[in-house]
Amino acid sequence: MYSFDSLPEAREQAHTLPTEALRFYAELLVFLELTPWVGKPYNEKEPNGAMRSQAFGPKDDGLVVYLVLEHQRRVVMLSVTWIG
Repeated sequence: MYSFDSLPEAREQAHTLPTEALRFYAELLVFLELTPWVGKPYNEKEPNGAMRSQAFGPKDDGLVVYLVLEHQRRVVMLSVTWIG
């Protein structure tokens, strides 16, 4: 299992999520604590890169960008976006 942290900007973005997005965001956080490498590489030219992205929500209306610090077994949320 990985520990989880967020940059202050990502925390602020998460706090502005609409109510209908919160359940999906919470599910994603649990998922990332278990399997963070499942996300898509943020940079397609670096498929094994530590910076990843993952869509969430019923219609993939949300997107998170995060960093996997494997040697620390830690995930750091960099940004949270909701377009729904």
